[in-house]
Amino acid sequence: MSLQKILLRLLLGKRRAEEIRVAKIMRSPDRLRLVEAYFPAFAQSGGRILWIGCQAYTTHYPDLLEARGAEVWTTDVDADAAGFGRAGRHRTGDLKTADLLFADLTFDAILCNGVLGFGVNTMVDQQRALSAMATLLRPGGRLLLGWNTDRISDPVAAGLTDPYFKRAPFADLPQRATFPTVTHVFDLFERR
Repeated sequence: MSLQKILLRLLLGKRRAEEIRVAKIMRSPDRLRLVEAYFPAFAQSGGRILWIGCQAYTTHYPDLLEARGAEVWTTDVDADAAGFGRAGRHRTGDLKTADLLFADLTFDAILCNGVLGFGVNTMVDQQRALSAMATLLRPGGRLLLGWNTDRISDPVAAGLTDPYFKRAPFADLPQRATFPTVTHVFDLFERR
């Protein structure tokens, strides 16, 4: 934990410090793009969607994605995050073995944001996670991959996505979105 986080907790208390942290996350330009552009496009597309990575500030995401009839499933490696996932459609497990965790399902879209570099860190682990997600996606299914340039090397430039995914237009969204004030990147793919 950073010194800044420790000081905030001491000065404001744990709960208020967490509220401030979440408010900052929700106002970040990448998070605003996720909610205001990507979610409506995926909701419009419909089908079965997998949201990977559940936190208190993501509990309303399934509702946004299901606004037009999609069916959202959620997953997180942390069993304590299950309460932030979609009730009745949440499974706890490692992204690297999500193909086993969801062996009975296929998805039309997967949204994986802030997992690579936040637990799935090595290139080997990222390759395994991308393979698992590819197994879960139907051919032609969509993957939104969100990652941070200060946490991992570019998985696209490293060729980790090439065996499974290709760039393809989706709605009017850019295939790669970057932001001048944060290190977050969104990459859009279609399953080969």
